[in-house]
Amino acid sequence: MVSAPVITTVLVVLSVVYGVQSYAFYRDAIPNGHAVTHPCDKSKIWFGVGHHSDLGGDERNAFGLDFRTAGFIWTRDLCMRDSDNDGQTNGEELGDPLCVWTRGGTPQESSNITHPGFKTPVTDFPYDSADSTTLNCARMATRCKAFSDPDVQYVDLRIPSGNESRVPAKETTYYNYNFELPHDQEYHAVGFEPILDNLNVIHHFVMTTCVNPVPTDRGYESFNVLPGCESTMYVWSFGIGAECLPEQAGVLFGGSEPRFVQLQLHWTNGQLRSDYRDTSGVRVYYTRKLRRYNMGSLTLGQLNLAIPPQQPSVIAASTCSTSCTKSLLDQGAIHITAGFPHMHFLGKALLVDHQSGSSGHRKRIMDDQVYNYNSPKVYEYGPSYLQVKPGDSFHTVCEFNSMGRNSTTRWGFGSYEEMCFAFFRYFPKRGELSCLQADDFDFCFAVSQVDGPRCSFFAYSENITQTVNRALNECDDVITDVQRPTPSTVPVCSPTCLSQIDRVLKAHRSPCQQTRHKSEWNVLNSLLQPRLATLDKALKHCQGTGTVSLGEQSSPAAAGTAASAFLVLFASAFLALFSAF
Repeated sequence: MVSAPVITTVLVVLSVVYGVQSYAFYRDAIPNGHAVTHPCDKSKIWFGVGHHSDLGGDERNAFGLDFRTAGFIWTRDLCMRDSDNDGQTNGEELGDPLCVWTRGGTPQESSNITHPGFKTPVTDFPYDSADSTTLNCARMATRCKAFSDPDVQYVDLRIPSGNESRVPAKETTYYNYNFELPHDQEYHAVGFEPILDNLNVIHHFVMTTCVNPVPTDRGYESFNVLPGCESTMYVWSFGIGAECLPEQAGVLFGGSEPRFVQLQLHWTNGQLRSDYRDTSGVRVYYTRKLRRYNMGSLTLGQLNLAIPPQQPSVIAASTCSTSCTKSLLDQGAIHITAGFPHMHFLGKALLVDHQSGSSGHRKRIMDDQVYNYNSPKVYEYGPSYLQVKPGDSFHTVCEFNSMGRNSTTRWGFGSYEEMCFAFFRYFPKRGELSCLQADDFDFCFAVSQVDGPRCSFFAYSENITQTVNRALNECDDVITDVQRPTPSTVPVCSPTCLSQIDRVLKAHRSPCQQTRHKSEWNVLNSLLQPRLATLDKALKHCQGTGTVSLGEQSSPAAAGTAASAFLVLFASAFLALFSAF
């Protein structure tokens, strides 16, 4: 009997615009905003002063609600209020007892600063689940037991200070840095803890293991991981804190196993500031005492998203079919230990059902009816965990609200693009499993399934689909223009649009084209052709206006010519592949 999933609301760092906001710079708008201590631990700072979690981003606490009512300005009325009803005014708790402080000034007092949103001292106000202004300090102090085990060590993997930590002055950046783990023998990672530096920009990060050696002396920008670095080790996003792995399983590394990892950070610099730096990273807890099982990851979701604007509800769905699980789990059943949903700002709800292939019983295993990008939920399935057998299936439904958008939102890596994913941890490891769909086309594969050196058709097909979708996103303005009854006579292709088309051109040259999957190529071709045709039409419309070279071309005119020819290149590539089968 599988236990019902335990829903854990977890810590959140920073939102950018929609929904509940947790701008770190709001602390500048209140006296001693950067010095509010944690009521349960005076050695720690409570960063999200107006929120229930110490890093902010989730629902507002009593003070946060009053702060919003005051227009996020320190007013005399806000200062005189006692938001948490502990007998002290907000001004007294924040060092402005006379309510004379103004932004940028020096508060009257700078010591003994207490929290205006929670009753302090906590020893005088015992935890009461019915009173949101009291804190459960015992629960907040809980850490992974394994972290204090004498056989467990840790290593910190952080972006180095200096130029490597400089955050570009642009809205979205994917920054990659590689590290080498201990490798004198095989180890099991038993837990992970995010190290969060600049709360103004850090959005999420992914750490993957690499089967081949990779350079560890420099970072670079790219939303694509290096070849051979596709196996997920740890994911941190809004709402994900420290992760404790089950006692019987760990993530294997070292010895003959991979010892290099790639850490990819997503920075969101909404203010476009040029002075930001970030040295965030991961603390990896590991042990020499290997556990019984190795951990793996499973990803479900839909890759083809095109969400029209001004719609209160748009549904995207995907199915992980019985045939897919039979292929992925040909070595036997797995046990899912935890999972969490992932969408972006338009996310409204995310549901996942698991259906038994033998009994037909269908069970809701992820039920996020009110998805909050700033405060997602982690679903835990212990202690017996969720068993998944070959022939079972999953059905994932994502709902979006696009009322705040004026143009189509597509799948993509950027904060203002969208995703529809459900991530799961499981054991014993059968590979890094993905059971995704693009429309109705299945991408069910394990990273270990390859067709040649450093090549997986399924991983390639997923990548090329994502690359084409990204091009559609970046070229949205010219696509919209060319679809008008009277297009502009002087259209403009942005540099980012042409740059992304260049990525499409390069992607089709992948050695993964030399594969044996004839039927899959036929389906992939039919899936991509309408999108490629849309891009081709748009680029012909603005031919010669580009400012970024494509491929080996250097002049704007040559770039436009090369861009308008990319559909022909794709068509010829597909025909060549078909004739080889």
